[in-house]
Amino acid sequence: MENEIKQVYAGSVVNAEYISSVLEENGIQFLIRNFQEESLVAGWAAIPIKGEASVYVFTQDYDRAMLLLDEINLSDIEE
Repeated sequence: MENEIKQVYAGSVVNAEYISSVLEENGIQFLIRNFQEESLVAGWAAIPIKGEASVYVFTQDYDRAMLLLDEINLSDIEE
């Protein structure tokens, strides 16, 4: 169970990078999936996914990560 991951964000790559920096500053390990970059590496382009990414954290860090995202007011960075 401690190796399971949960998604804390899905949206723009720019916001995902910002969120990852906040997580890193607070000692939370994370994983970013950049779908457009992954498709290019695989040899095809995911045109409808334009610049979308997801950020994941380990399950044991999920609550702490969500509190941090609440603090930075995720809705403000979505605008």
